[in-house]
Amino acid sequence: MVLNGFRAQPDEPNWMPGIYFLGEFMRSGIVVIHQLPKTPETLWLRILGKGKVQERAVAELSALATDNPLRTNTLELLYRLQSNLVADLEQPIETEDRELIMTIAPLFQEQLQAAQEQGIEQGIEQGRQEQQRLILENFLRVRFGELDSLMIAFLSPISKIPAAEFTVILLGISMLTVDAAGRQEAVRLLAENVLVLRLNQSSDSLPAMVANLLALPVAELTLLLEELPQLSTDELIYRLG
Repeated sequence: MVLNGFRAQPDEPNWMPGIYFLGEFMRSGIVVIHQLPKTPETLWLRILGKGKVQERAVAELSALATDNPLRTNTLELLYRLQSNLVADLEQPIETEDRELIMTIAPLFQEQLQAAQEQGIEQGIEQGRQEQQRLILENFLRVRFGELDSLMIAFLSPISKIPAAEFTVILLGISMLTVDAAGRQEAVRLLAENVLVLRLNQSSDSLPAMVANLLALPVAELTLLLEELPQLSTDELIYRLG
């Protein structure tokens, strides 16, 4: 037996089954793939196994969602392995490696398609937000003239609001008077909608939070608006409450 020939010994208190170590001076070990536990941590190694071990590992990989980090990372490693095997023109690809490449090929295609679809969705969403930002900017400019720094600070966060709510905001602004009071109320309306969207609800403390938000210096206000997606509700209330 190979393990006996190398006098390889397991270290079960510290390592999982299937891992064997040679003598202390050798500083190396042997991985017996078919003895590894069937866990996500061993998936990459088990895919490099043979027969039923490899088949089961590939089936586990196929069952993972396309956005699962384990699936993504494993396929990336396999893609690199495939590239190295194909690039070495002097050495013919062994039958087992060729079979693995053929088995994994559909997963590569599926992952690529999912990435493309995600990119398309992100592109559509980004385009929608850019369009809403442009609509809001032009709408405010036509109604109130040149935009001040306070209005400009709200353009980006308001552009991320869903289309239905965005339309309601435009309707509300269109009903305001075209003067200094209307401009001030428009800014308050923008601030209120940004906070309602972030809090997912209105609250009794909202008027005070809006007032405190608008009382911030423009630079600090702009920074806070950029940080909104990362702030928890408690953090936001603490900073503006």
